[in-house]
Amino acid sequence: MNTVIGAEVIEGYVNSRSVRHFCGHHDDEVFFFVNAYHGRLHVHLQPSGSAVQISITAERYYPAEQRAGVAALVQQWNGAGTHATATVFPSSDPRLVGVVAERRYRATDGDFGPFADQTVQSAIDLFGRLGAVVPLSSDDTRLLDAG
Repeated sequence: MNTVIGAEVIEGYVNSRSVRHFCGHHDDEVFFFVNAYHGRLHVHLQPSGSAVQISITAERYYPAEQRAGVAALVQQWNGAGTHATATVFPSSDPRLVGVVAERRYRATDGDFGPFADQTVQSAIDLFGRLGAVVPLSSDDTRLLDAG
C-alpha cells in the first residue's frame, strides 16, 4: 500500500461510516470526532508509507501532578492486550500531560473498517477509564479552541 492507496482507504472508511471529517495539517491526513459518554475523542488517520497511522486523543489533558496515576493506568491498559497502544506525553503547558492511543494498519491486517472501529472502541474504553480515575476538576484541562 502506498500513500495514495492509504488515502483511498481512509476516504472509503470515513464515507462508509458517514463520518463528518476534516483535512488535517499533513498531506492526506483526515480527522474526525467521536462523541463518547465521557467526552469527545479526536481521531486522526494518516497514510504513512505502506501503512495508515491511527491516533486518538481526548479533548482534555490531565493534571501533571497526577501523571504517575495516569501512567500506571496506561501501562496496565497496554498490558491487557488492547487494540491500540497508549502513551503519556508532555504538554506545552507544564501543568498538564496528554494521552494518545495509536495503532498502525497495514494491508495484511485485513479490512480497514473493522480494524479502525476496534481501535476507536479500544480508545473509548481507555479514555473512559482515565476519566473515572482522574476526574475532571476544572476547564483548565480542556483543549483550547484555536478557531
